[in-house]
Amino acid sequence: MLKKIGTVLLLTVMTFAMLLPQQQVEAASKTYVQSQVNGLNVRAAAHVEGKVLGKINKGHQLERTGSKGAWIRVNYKGKTAWIATKYLRTVKPVAKSSVKTYTMNASAYTPYCKGCSGKTALGWNVRTQKHNVVAVDPRVIPLGSKVQVYVGGKLMGTYTAADTGGAIKGNKIDILMYSQSAALKFGRKTVTVKVL
Repeated sequence: MLKKIGTVLLLTVMTFAMLLPQQQVEAASKTYVQSQVNGLNVRAAAHVEGKVLGKINKGHQLERTGSKGAWIRVNYKGKTAWIATKYLRTVKPVAKSSVKTYTMNASAYTPYCKGCSGKTALGWNVRTQKHNVVAVDPRVIPLGSKVQVYVGGKLMGTYTAADTGGAIKGNKIDILMYSQSAALKFGRKTVTVKVL
């Protein structure tokens, strides 16, 4: 009888030992969703009548914990909450240790500015297809990097470092805008740039 109990205990311990690495992998591979709009309602229940717990803006990321129909369950300030799926996209979590942050002088340009070819350093034709692009000094931000630009602490947008410029040296960026008036209105600003 004692031999049988010992065998059962040994098998139980071995089973738990085999499960531990798998549980660690699951914990490390969390899924995140990102808002595609500003002022997105975070609700207490998975329907439009659900109490609004708060709002998130475009680019805000939350951990996804499940789904139900057209709703995604998320972890919002330590609480279970729901957001309509159509306003979200799944993203890879940004590891905080891998994010580099710079304070930079920013200006704006258009694909049609004097001396502009409409083609970026990565070969994108931004006259025929719209892209969120910034011109960078590749010695500071490598070409192809994804960056977030913040003005006064608010996220302006997420861009690809896809272009360079003769005047873009050091901690300077040039933000591509598709409207001449928007580029002129932006002028020059000090911005925070996070390289993802």
